[in-house]
Amino acid sequence: MGDKIWVLRNSGILSTGKDAVNIIQPVVQAAPPVPAATVRSPSPLVRLRSPAAAGPLFVGRDRELAGLVKALGRRSGAMAQVLTGLGGIGKSTLAAQYARGRRHNPVWWIDAGDPAQIDLGLEALALRLYPAGAPERPVEWAKQWLAGHKGWLLILDNVARPAEVAELIGSLPGGRFLVTSRQGAGWEGIAVPVRLGVLSAGEAVDMLERRVGDRGLLDGGEELCAALGGLPLAIEMAAHYLTQNRITARTYLERLSADGTILDWTHEGGDLDRTVARTWRVTLDGIAARHGPLPGRTLGILGWLASDDVPLGLLPEDGAAAGHLAAYGLVNLTEGALSLHRLVQAVSRTPESRRLAGLALRGAWKDGPEPAARLAPHVAAYVAAGGLAELDDTSADLAWIHAAHLVRTGSRREAVAFAERTIAAHEGSGHPALLSLRTTLALLRQPLEPLEVTIGAFERLVADKERVLGPGALDTLETRLELGGLYVRHDEYRRAFDHYRRLATDAERALGANHSLTLQAKWDLAEAYLGSDIRWRAGHTVLVLSLWFSVLTGLEETRGPGDQTTREIGLTIARYVSALALHDDPATRRILRLVGAAERIRRRLKRLEAG
Repeated sequence: MGDKIWVLRNSGILSTGKDAVNIIQPVVQAAPPVPAATVRSPSPLVRLRSPAAAGPLFVGRDRELAGLVKALGRRSGAMAQVLTGLGGIGKSTLAAQYARGRRHNPVWWIDAGDPAQIDLGLEALALRLYPAGAPERPVEWAKQWLAGHKGWLLILDNVARPAEVAELIGSLPGGRFLVTSRQGAGWEGIAVPVRLGVLSAGEAVDMLERRVGDRGLLDGGEELCAALGGLPLAIEMAAHYLTQNRITARTYLERLSADGTILDWTHEGGDLDRTVARTWRVTLDGIAARHGPLPGRTLGILGWLASDDVPLGLLPEDGAAAGHLAAYGLVNLTEGALSLHRLVQAVSRTPESRRLAGLALRGAWKDGPEPAARLAPHVAAYVAAGGLAELDDTSADLAWIHAAHLVRTGSRREAVAFAERTIAAHEGSGHPALLSLRTTLALLRQPLEPLEVTIGAFERLVADKERVLGPGALDTLETRLELGGLYVRHDEYRRAFDHYRRLATDAERALGANHSLTLQAKWDLAEAYLGSDIRWRAGHTVLVLSLWFSVLTGLEETRGPGDQTTREIGLTIARYVSALALHDDPATRRILRLVGAAERIRRRLKRLEAG
């Protein structure tokens, strides 16, 4: 045995010989487990995710903070409070501020985005409290410790769903829970919700000033805070941007207006996932995973509208997804309408959602139940957000709608300037919708220009539309109808007669004898005859009556004899003929015989008056 060597290896003994190597492990006596109930917490024991977020940089929230102090300081009552609201609203910061200097012990912060993270947080608590080493089942040991002690505070940050913490909260009545979550619904019986809103204007400016040491960079600070809508995360990121890039608040605001991607920026050394845009993107991804693509499509449309009083009827499926968005604080839902933060809109706009929003607005304006006054701010917001950047039939219609609104609420010259800018942006595109914009501009300019200038503009429009769209296109025929009215206003009756006759013939050929435009052309021709200085010529009177009866017949066939417009036209004709019949002279009797109208008119007048 003299040739053997004994070496100590890791508390074992390594025995080597010529023929074999043997490891002899000593018997280690395991330490007895330490019961959780017998372990006291070090005082103080505080773990927060980012203590620097609170303290001197904390602004506002006096009412909410006082409410937490009162609710979580009681000896009885609700033992859990949940801070809810839009991502970036400052839920975690308020939780950290509350935890500073409170009498709870320990105060333990847990990133609670999913059950696995919650278990990791409880395990870390067990390892911190356990006297030596680690318990065999640290998560269960931590729960036993919490169940056997009082006065502690668990902060469960960024909980995705109430159900994921319901059992934990319900099984541990000895301490207090402060939860943060973007999910605002479903907390009944689990925790008392405290919904956070944006900072006031004064608080927002105060927050920016506390975070930007160089006073020279704060030029335009109030305007910037207003544009950021009092959202704490946005103000924090803006402050970092000003300081790191050495630009003023006014310059930042200009960049924000020009390019919303600045909301996806973070400072050197910052959390790449903690930007305004990414914060909300994560929320929306979670909603999509549970509820499909409709909430995202709805939010995209909302990005192009005004931020307040959005009728649910403007949204897909009458706003069916609004409840899902509201549950996560992305929108505020009231009866029949919703509102949302302007920055949520800024990060939600896409080219595809622009198209969907434009279609929704045009459809609601033409056929929806909402009054124009309620829809007009949303059209204005669509235009201001760049909704007319791509020209199509929808954007051309919305340009006309917005211009008409400007005429009603502002000035015609403002509307003209808007139309001119829109046309200039698309000049040379060759898109047929450009002709619609030119029509809008010509109509807006009418009261501001000599009539002969307006006539020239419409004549050029008609020529261009006949070339691009074709002579039988409805848009072309409608512009020709407008041009006829201009001839009449300019007292060019003979020109108007010829124009309307050709228009009525072309419209009947292209659209049909009873189309509304064909009937309107005939009616306008009759009105031109009546308005001319040669209206009492027998031949023209016969033509007027013939045209009128043609219009009336068309309305009776398309709308029915009981339609209000049909009745009004019939009464107009009947009264005219009755007045004409009072002139009992050979010429009048000859006119009535020519149209075969006398007895028929008397019967129709009697029927209409009886109805």
